[in-house]
Amino acid sequence: MNRSRKFLGTMLLGMLACAPWAAHAQLIISDTLTGASSSYDWQALNGACLTAGNDTGTIPACIGKKLTYYTQNNSLLVGGTNGRLPDTVGFGALRLTNGDITNGGSNGDNQTGAVVGTKTFPTNQGLQVTFTTVTYGGDGNNGTGADGISFFLSDGKYAPSVGGLGGSLGYSCSNVNAQYDGVVGGYLGIGIDEYGNFSNPGDNTNSGPGFKAGRISVRGAGNINWASLSAMDPVHYPPGTILTPDQQKAAVQNTCKTGKVMDYSVTTKTKCDSNGNNCTAVATSTPSGKATATSLPDYPLLLNGTAYSNLPAGLSISNQQGVNMPLRGKATPITYALQITQDGLLSLSYSVNGGAAQNVINKQSITDTNGPLPDNFRFGFSAGTGGSSNVHEITCFKAAPVNQSSSSAGTNVQQSARVEAGTQVYLAYYHQTNSWGELTAQDLVSDPTSGIVSINPIANWDASCVLTGGACQATTKTNTAQTSANRTMLSWNGTGGIPFQWNKLSTTQQTALSAGDSTQTDIRLRYLRGDRSNELASSGGTLRTRTGVLGDIIDSSPTWIGGPSLPYKGPWLDALYPKSTAAEPAGSYADFAGTTATTAQGGRQNVVYIGANDGFLHGFRSGTYDASGNFVKTTNDGNEVLAYIPGAITKMIHSTTPGLDFSSTQYSHNLYTDATPGTGDLYYGGAWHTWLVSGVGPGGSTTGPIGDKTTVASSVIYALDVTDPTQFSETNAASLVRGEWTSGTGTGAITCTGNANCGNNLGSTFGTPIIRRLHNGQWAALFGNGLNSSTGTAGLFVMLVDPATGGITFRFIDTGAGPTMTGTTVTARNGIAYVTSADLDGDHVTDYVYAGDVLGNLWRFDLTSSDPTKWAASSAPIFKTAAGQPITTRVTVSSVLGIGAAGQPGVVVSFGTGQQFPQTQVNSATYASATQALYGIWDWDMSGWNAKGGASAQYAALASPQTVDTTTLQAQSITATQPGSGSISGYRTLSTNKVCWKGSPSCKTGNTQFGWTLPLPSTGNEQVIYNPTTAYGMLLVNTTIPAVSQVLTCDTQPAAGYTMAVSLNTGGAPGASFFGDQNGNFVTYNGGIVSGIGLSATGTPSIVTANKWPYLVQQTVGGTGVVTKINPAANGKGKRLTWIKLR
Repeated sequence: MNRSRKFLGTMLLGMLACAPWAAHAQLIISDTLTGASSSYDWQALNGACLTAGNDTGTIPACIGKKLTYYTQNNSLLVGGTNGRLPDTVGFGALRLTNGDITNGGSNGDNQTGAVVGTKTFPTNQGLQVTFTTVTYGGDGNNGTGADGISFFLSDGKYAPSVGGLGGSLGYSCSNVNAQYDGVVGGYLGIGIDEYGNFSNPGDNTNSGPGFKAGRISVRGAGNINWASLSAMDPVHYPPGTILTPDQQKAAVQNTCKTGKVMDYSVTTKTKCDSNGNNCTAVATSTPSGKATATSLPDYPLLLNGTAYSNLPAGLSISNQQGVNMPLRGKATPITYALQITQDGLLSLSYSVNGGAAQNVINKQSITDTNGPLPDNFRFGFSAGTGGSSNVHEITCFKAAPVNQSSSSAGTNVQQSARVEAGTQVYLAYYHQTNSWGELTAQDLVSDPTSGIVSINPIANWDASCVLTGGACQATTKTNTAQTSANRTMLSWNGTGGIPFQWNKLSTTQQTALSAGDSTQTDIRLRYLRGDRSNELASSGGTLRTRTGVLGDIIDSSPTWIGGPSLPYKGPWLDALYPKSTAAEPAGSYADFAGTTATTAQGGRQNVVYIGANDGFLHGFRSGTYDASGNFVKTTNDGNEVLAYIPGAITKMIHSTTPGLDFSSTQYSHNLYTDATPGTGDLYYGGAWHTWLVSGVGPGGSTTGPIGDKTTVASSVIYALDVTDPTQFSETNAASLVRGEWTSGTGTGAITCTGNANCGNNLGSTFGTPIIRRLHNGQWAALFGNGLNSSTGTAGLFVMLVDPATGGITFRFIDTGAGPTMTGTTVTARNGIAYVTSADLDGDHVTDYVYAGDVLGNLWRFDLTSSDPTKWAASSAPIFKTAAGQPITTRVTVSSVLGIGAAGQPGVVVSFGTGQQFPQTQVNSATYASATQALYGIWDWDMSGWNAKGGASAQYAALASPQTVDTTTLQAQSITATQPGSGSISGYRTLSTNKVCWKGSPSCKTGNTQFGWTLPLPSTGNEQVIYNPTTAYGMLLVNTTIPAVSQVLTCDTQPAAGYTMAVSLNTGGAPGASFFGDQNGNFVTYNGGIVSGIGLSATGTPSIVTANKWPYLVQQTVGGTGVVTKINPAANGKGKRLTWIKLR
């Protein structure tokens, strides 16, 4: 079939001319289009109908008495929810054209449909429009089916109209099809182009890159139709009947082709009837039909012909071709977000199936090419099938002024808050539109009268404002941007740390950052450093215009480093090896943590570190403490003191795929440096140091975020020496950057003692490394091997630091578990995200490491030997969750009293299950299915430890073998959920079943249990994706009830969740209510103890003391901070075995 196919049928324009067009629409429009009638006034044309309609509104029912379009053509109405119409009310859509039931059929051929608003929308407050389309169920012609769909805006002063047929998609004029007229007063048209001709100047207008199927394109203003041309220029386009109908059509067609005024002028004479009446002008010459030098707005493809976006590879606008029962639920929904500000800045993005927003245009002036905004806009949708077929449907439509729609957009999604010494809370944010982030520092304040603690809504600083400059909403002040020249920015060139400067990069890095350019330049490096002179908004700029220089922050949490404060008191003594000589001199850490010794860092600059998806780990200063412990605000301004972009990220941040290319104007989203860094103090080379060690989370993949269990990930680990912020400078890059290692094999890949290919075990490094002292006398960073590694196994990486030189070597301890296979095909790769150390005897030396893997196994790694070759994983998992529920967060390790036969404490490992797969370009974030749970598992196998440990470090143990599974756990339950008010959506009460620990006298009979489990509600798919913590004998954890992205209705039910506090001893309710209500009162509900409150909080709870009372400080999914009073006396039977300071 020829590319210029016919968009057949008449659009019944005569029907439109009779309506009253002066009325204005309401200022907020939300038309779901799913019900019996539409809530907005539309004029329906040809095949436009509601699939669940009942003929009561302005759009007829697809199956009803008003619409004869399909019945007169014997067109079977296919698709919808069941494969055939009608749909059930509440589950319908706006149908524009029909589909087919077989390849090469004719059931939906040569159909058109459109709706045009009968009211107009004012532009003086700007406009934001959201709508969702689905295309499916065609006859498979050309692999794509029919032409496509358009959404357009026209000048509201003109009567409603639709444009040309075929590739014009009912908006622009046509060069080749019989209906050549374009929309009257057209201002903007979005072409959802299945076949590929909307941006093809061979088919319509005189601009565009050419034929391309599966493209989203944007055309600008035009008014090329006979009525407008003859009214505008009656000389070249003689009005009335002076020209023949064919000449009039040719005039429109050729004007459309050339974008020029065409000379169809003729000489005329007056001709009257025999009575000398009814006189008309008639032509006495033939028009030349030649182009003049005068140009006309010809619905140009915006941005000089570059305003288009090709769909991600492997994705088609249409699907289910040649299917007898095509279903809307199997179509690929695409949601569009269009914004035009009152000053004429245009933005357009689209999201495929709830995936990351794909930018087409971002904040570009539309008035430069289109002229001023009209006073009012008119909305329209149009679709056609040509000689093929597809079901074309609109499933929802929303419109609102920019200021109102933006305030309810809900684009901030942050992972956690952090509270540190003093009373300052750090909140991180992610803005989905244009992918930018914020990090704010806000004071905790206490009302002197009520004692209620809250977060000051006015920030002390916002890192985005610091780097971007201008008016800062968070602080209500105006910032001068921190310039590129005043930033310390580092990277890795494959052999050492370097300044992030063009002449310091390796050739490979330079090539990667300038790929595709006509000449090799440093413009992207300068862009990454914060320079904005090459952004599209600047004169001659070609790179994406950023809303803010700081990239979006999704999976990284703020990590604060102040003065050294760990409880290391000399002399250092390894309790298992008391005869060993410690390298750490007695009193050396006290000197390091003080303010007077030459090595003192007690008064050093406080810095908040966080990873962002601009590629960098950032460090922002946040004040200092003086020798008396008083907070000094002088440098509490959020200025960036350090930034590090991993060398591996520099090689993939400029992608050949526009949607994954950070600087591209069509950038959608990718994850780069997206992990929470781990920090800690360590000793080597005769001195104490503070290191930061981190991975990149789900970032680092050249093909974008991985949303499945089988794709192999690329990843990186890096280490920085952040001991002394006064030494942060680009000239010190070589000493500040301790190293960087990648997954896989070859140059730069991680290698291990005894295993040169251990880099194949490194997957996406979601977890936060922990820095610990080990029994071989060395300090180390410990981290899980991550998810989706090449080998698909689960294990522990040990990064050992040489005590003399600080040199780094690695060991890998493999569990041997995973991946799961079907034959030779990998069905799920295993891996460990987070690890937790356990110091069983309190000597500050790690004895065991515990971790859960993504297949649901709970592991113990034995590091008690002074010989690293004897470090090993347990021969079998301590426990396996029900049906392999994934463990993707940190486990907690606690000493719980009363477990042993003689009342000895037992080691209990507590955790929650769940998993989030990140949002990709073509899918929303997804989550583990099935019922998830909280667990507390007794590590009964402590006989070996008890033989080594001292008398004060003995733990409840049983003789081998023992079997621990869900049948040997005490089940707890959520007994009731009560409604809340204000910021608390509800209260939960739990059961209080006693755990009858095996071998103990806990219960009179039935002492056969190894722990407890608390199933989470399966309704809403509730699960744990944030790290738990322990305090006051309680396991504290935020659960997540995933957001429901209802892409067919333009609505999203935001994520929710409960902050839970369960007894470490039982997994049930404590002795008294743990959470206070909004007034700080500890209440019960129907006699039940409150163990959970609905806060929809994210991340790990932080605890702060105010007015001599502890409070939880958290951040909700909506972005606000929330403070909750807690009861420290509610339960008191557990303590953490890790020696890290509770923060």
